[in-house]
Amino acid sequence: MKAAVLRGPETIKTETVDYPEVPDDGIVIHVKACGVCGSDLHVYKEGKPEGTIFGHEFSGDVAQVGRNVKDIRVGERVTAAGFRPCGQCFWCGQGKFHRCANPELTGYQLPGAMAEYVSIPIAIAGQTVFKLPDELSYEDGASVEPLSISFFSVKRGKPKEGDTAAVLGLGVIGINAVQALKALGVSRVLASGRRASRLEAAKKSGADLVIDAARQDVMAAVMDATSGMGVDMVVECAGSSATFSQATEMVRGGGRVLLVGIFEQPLAWDPMAVIRKNISLVGCLGGNFPGAIDLIQSGKAATGHLITHRFSLDEAADAFRVQLRERDAVKVMIIP
Repeated sequence: MKAAVLRGPETIKTETVDYPEVPDDGIVIHVKACGVCGSDLHVYKEGKPEGTIFGHEFSGDVAQVGRNVKDIRVGERVTAAGFRPCGQCFWCGQGKFHRCANPELTGYQLPGAMAEYVSIPIAIAGQTVFKLPDELSYEDGASVEPLSISFFSVKRGKPKEGDTAAVLGLGVIGINAVQALKALGVSRVLASGRRASRLEAAKKSGADLVIDAARQDVMAAVMDATSGMGVDMVVECAGSSATFSQATEMVRGGGRVLLVGIFEQPLAWDPMAVIRKNISLVGCLGGNFPGAIDLIQSGKAATGHLITHRFSLDEAADAFRVQLRERDAVKVMIIP
């Protein structure tokens, strides 16, 4: 079968690889759509480990079912969270394998869905494999994973209907955070980003104020919009020292800063800014697939307006180049 394989820094090649074996406890999915994730780009730029097959945002049809799998049938339209737990950590010892501290992940340590078929090691209906309602397209299904991260993260902040929230960083996770906040009833959402296409996507997603960080003073705009009080909650999705500092500065006393973005460099920061204002820093790593599916099915969130480019599996190298380099790219999809 065909797969997109990492062969060096910013080098993807479409190659012929072995068809995956069906695990006794897992399934094989015939991939219909797979998104290029911002997390993929970190590894893509480094070019290692060589041989990586990316792809953890995907959907497709169940092609094979392992002999120990229940309640999943060949032909069903699904999305999935693929991983193999370590079996050794605290959480595995508690039987909570989904919280494993050292899992092997589909799309990184395990071959991912930028291929014609992908193997899911542990297939449990409603826990690792999720059936797609008829209303959801395959592209919707491939968009469930990033929306699930945003929904999980926003709920960690326990937003209230009267809150004003700020979202810093308008990649797909940030834009989806805007949708999640609005779906949960937050009254005002202020969103800050840098690319025109993503600013426009944030507007379409319900942001009440969109700030162009490349042209405007973000802090001044937020403080002006809140009459100098600051926001109740900041969803930090950019993962930079500058936006972390902005987050702790713009949040009001007793507010929450949700750390969602992936930081490529360690922070050098003054904790007194957090201490003085009694700020809660909340780490966010997880997803809520059923919640994300419900948001799309109910119309409280949409995914189509985020997909700006589509490529075939043979064009996977172009897909990564566009996602990394093109300023008008929001979400790039590979359609095997």
